[in-house]
Parts: sequence; C-alpha cells; structure tokens
Amino acid sequence: MSFFKKIQERIIPIQTSTAAPLLQPSEDIRHEFVNFSGTYRIGINCYYTDLIAQDTISAYKKKLENLGYECDVLIFIDKKEKDHNVVLQSFNWEDLDRKTMLPHSPRTDRFMAKKYDLLLNLFTNNCPPLLYLSHMSHARCRVGPYLDHFKHCTDVLIPIGQDESLDGLINKINNTLNIKPYERKQI
Repeated sequence: MSFFKKIQERIIPIQTSTAAPLLQPSEDIRHEFVNFSGTYRIGINCYYTDLIAQDTISAYKKKLENLGYECDVLIFIDKKEKDHNVVLQSFNWEDLDRKTMLPHSPRTDRFMAKKYDLLLNLFTNNCPPLLYLSHMSHARCRVGPYLDHFKHCTDVLIPIGQDESLDGLINKINNTLNIKPYERKQI
C-alpha cells in the first residue's frame, strides 16, 4: 500500500455502517386489529392545546378506567417551558433529541415500549413527535383519524369530518370500536 493511501485512510473517515431510516419500526412488533372487547391496556397519545382539551382527555381516561380498562395518557406540549396547569403525563421540546427532534426521554421510551392493546391517537394536526411515538409503539393496534399523515403509523383509521372536535373524534372512535365495559375472561 502506498504512503499516500495510508495517509488518506487516516484523514478521511471510512463509513462503517449506514444509518437506518428514522421511521423504521422494529421487526418483532406484531400489529393487528383489536376491538374493545379484546383489550385491557389502552394508551392515549394527544396534543395539548388548552385546559379544556386536557379536561376532555382526563374525563375520557376516567371513563375508560371506570369501565375496567387500564389507561395511560401522554400529552405533547408544544412549548419550551413547563406548563404547571398540565396534570396528565406530558413531554415537551426539552424531551426531544437535539439532532433529530424526535422523542428521547425515559417517559417517552416507556410509553413506546409498553405493550398496549390499543393506542388511541387523539390529535388531528401533523405533529412529528406524536406520529413517531405512534409509529414506534409496541401497541397491538394503533387507532387514529383518517388523515394522510396518519396512514404510515396507524392500523385502524377512523373517518372524520373537516375541523372535527376532540369530543367528536372520541365519539367516533367509541362508536367504531363498540366500547363496552371490560369483562375478565374466564379461566
């Protein structure tokens, strides 16, 4: 090997591996359609807009828990500073990776890794951190509104109207999935 070739190898880094695409779910996740009668663990992924939306999500969570389901909520707050009015589990821009701007914190990692039976995406805007959480989730079935940006990260798409409210989206999900009280299966 020539002297210049050795110098070139030391100066110019050799690319050893290519990076995987950001929105690439792991191969061991098995997504399938699950209706409410076969679920127990439900995750809710939503975008914080105001206190009224938080109260709606909180009331929906309590309703699901009263019906016998285990329910977790993760809200994305689109602000740099902490909002002291948020009582549900949340994350903001400080919990995102600086380079990729994707969720990277213990709270978001636990939410993605938990094996929910259903993951409900209760937001309509194109929010990359929440879409990434939905895409990388280990949930058996991911449910969201029928919008273009949800097609790659949702298993069941719910048709909605223009400017659908949060209450309307929740009602359509409940009607489509036929929500009933949880019944423990007999052994």
